Amino acid sequence: MAAIQLTGSVGLGGKNNPQDVKTIQVTLNKLLALIPPTRKLAVDSRLGSRPENSKTVEAIKLFQKKVVGMIRPDGIIDPNGKSHRKINEKLSALTVAAVAPISATLKKKLFEYEGNVPHMYLDTKGFVTVGVGHLLKDVEVAKKMPFVVRDTGVSATVKQIEDEFKLIKKRPFGNKEPAFKFKAFTSLIITDSTINAEVVSHISNFENELKRIYGAAEFSAFPNNVKLALFDMIFNLGMTKLNNLFFNFNKHIKSGDYKKAALESSRTGISGSRNAYVANLLSTAI
Repeated sequence: MAAIQLTGSVGLGGKNNPQDVKTIQVTLNKLLALIPPTRKLAVDSRLGSRPENSKTVEAIKLFQKKVVGMIRPDGIIDPNGKSHRKINEKLSALTVAAVAPISATLKKKLFEYEGNVPHMYLDTKGFVTVGVGHLLKDVEVAKKMPFVVRDTGVSATVKQIEDEFKLIKKRPFGNKEPAFKFKAFTSLIITDSTINAEVVSHISNFENELKRIYGAAEFSAFPNNVKLALFDMIFNLGMTKLNNLFFNFNKHIKSGDYKKAALESSRTGISGSRNAYVANLLSTAI
């Protein structure tokens, strides 16, 4: 499942923006197995006039007690807070199970080819990035990420995130400025569980996009090697480029001629080993 983002706190004393409340209700319904005997919550975007009596707040407290391990659950989920991060961790575990049997190989290759950087850095085009190639297109997106202070593990404030984003955005970038060089200018990181949740979120989103390109039933029927190759292609290119610029490649994929597709799979701006990996997957697909 995709990691959730919140614009404000949800629960007792929270801002309780309707969309955020709805997000928490939908998410807790996905995690009911972790908080018995909770029954499916009504997804109505409201906590009512007395939130302390809300079934949603009751479920939040139970999640905090049973899953987060809080002795005194406070019934509120803060953006980037401990309960929020734990929710995303559990959603990530659900998604990993859903994309088996290729998930382990897929994640391993994404980590290998995209890198895994817990702090903000600039990619070769000058875009602020974090984790496994996760683009932060602007400061507003960055502020929704659950950054923590590297030295203490305490949740970063919105101002800390904003200041660091602006600092990194001003740094030099390019092929001679690898990601590790930005560490000295950062104090914030995202945790391993957040990185994993973002990777799983990307995988889920890209699976949906691949099904839009090739058809849901058709994509599901592709050999595992072809699925792995297509995930690598779309992660690197994005849906628009894969769909619009690789006409012959897509034609061969759809016709089931994977060996010819392998010959049309080369991309510019990436390593030869990565192109070879995808070509080999396709040429050996059965």
